[in-house]
Amino acid sequence: MKKISLLLTTTVIALFATTEPLHVDLNIYTNKSFLSKQFTLTQQGYVTVKVPTTLNIADIKFRIPEQCKIDNTTLSNNKKIVNDELENLTMQKNNLAYKLEAILAKNELLKTLSLKNQSDLTKIDATSEFLSNRLIKNLKEIAQIKEKILFINEKIKNADILLHEFKELIVTYTCTKENKIIIIDYPEKGITNNSFYNINANTNNKSVTIEKKANIFYQGMENLPQVDINIYSYGFNQSVAPAPFYPQYLGEKKAVSYAKVATMEISNDSLQRMSKKEVTHQNLQTKSMYKIENAELITDQYNLFDVDKKLLDADFKTVIDAYGTNKAYLEATIKAKKNYQGSMVNYFLNSNPISSKYINKIQKDKETKLYFGEDEHIQIQKKLVETLDEKTFFGDKKISTQNWEYTITNKKPYNTRVSFIESVPISKDADITVKIFAQPKETFLDAEGKIIWNFSLKENEQKRILFGYEVSNSK
Repeated sequence: MKKISLLLTTTVIALFATTEPLHVDLNIYTNKSFLSKQFTLTQQGYVTVKVPTTLNIADIKFRIPEQCKIDNTTLSNNKKIVNDELENLTMQKNNLAYKLEAILAKNELLKTLSLKNQSDLTKIDATSEFLSNRLIKNLKEIAQIKEKILFINEKIKNADILLHEFKELIVTYTCTKENKIIIIDYPEKGITNNSFYNINANTNNKSVTIEKKANIFYQGMENLPQVDINIYSYGFNQSVAPAPFYPQYLGEKKAVSYAKVATMEISNDSLQRMSKKEVTHQNLQTKSMYKIENAELITDQYNLFDVDKKLLDADFKTVIDAYGTNKAYLEATIKAKKNYQGSMVNYFLNSNPISSKYINKIQKDKETKLYFGEDEHIQIQKKLVETLDEKTFFGDKKISTQNWEYTITNKKPYNTRVSFIESVPISKDADITVKIFAQPKETFLDAEGKIIWNFSLKENEQKRILFGYEVSNSK
């Protein structure tokens, strides 16, 4: 008998369950998001993970070391878990209800007290005053408790009383060595990243500050108290390979057989857990990524993070678009030290809000022009000097002439650099010629007809520009 019991004890192997991850990564691409959870393994056991109800086994990826193997994987049907906030509110309401019931019982007891057999007027007055004060105090307390219960009822009504649904993933494994790490990756659809920039121009120290913010809406099954958030600059599984090459034949087309192209699945190779919360920018092999370390994500709400802040030198000047609105605008030219993806931007001038607009990608080491609103201290007057349509004596040529006079005044108490821009029509017909009249002579004229004068104005100084053109048509 002793031998049989000994045999049974040697054949029983304990399975260790692991439910709490060692570390969690949230990988946010421009078109998709993934949660990556790391678990420490014993020599034999199983890992349980709550995953979204929209997943199936094919959506879940496993990264396991060579010393371990997965014996079995199961995914349950939908399960439900009660909202923690709702449980807390219900407990508070019940406690208040018990307290209210106790006070009401006290009141009923106080009402039963009788002064019928009491003859001492002093004692009658003291007892009456005591009963009155006690009843009044209880009534006030009852009113306060009822008000609190109404408030909690409203919170319960507005709370997410729907039960969170999930599926339970169970992974059974065996390892030849302990303390190995398995990584489980799965897509998380309840993530929305509305990143934006705050760009502030400081004309006093000739700089522009670019702040990148990540506004992440997380709607998951549970809060993530400590997670590394990796924000990638590109989409998952988009443009991963060059377009297929097809030969071109002149004459008879030859039959060509094409081999299938294998694609490699993108994965996150970082397994280290960072000890302190900070944000880093990393240049990957082909793109770039921001890492927010040891962040906290609260479910069912927006989570705002400071991602990056850079101070850049800026070259300021005023640009006048005489070809369009005929107004002056403050322009800052910067050269970024890294790429910034297209996003919404809040523009500030010396910390004062200016506008909110979408900005296209800012490229590294390339001059970028940013604009910070109308410069009302630069005044522009435009006057039409001449407009004339005429024909030559023999009627073989039509001539159209237009001339304007501009007066630009600087009302700032300091020198200001100005770029004045006008437009000249471009002829693509040999029978049509364009002659330009400019006084003073322009600084720059390009093939698209953009004509520019660059100059500086002192305080209250004026600049007069005469500009026009003559169009001759010999058709």
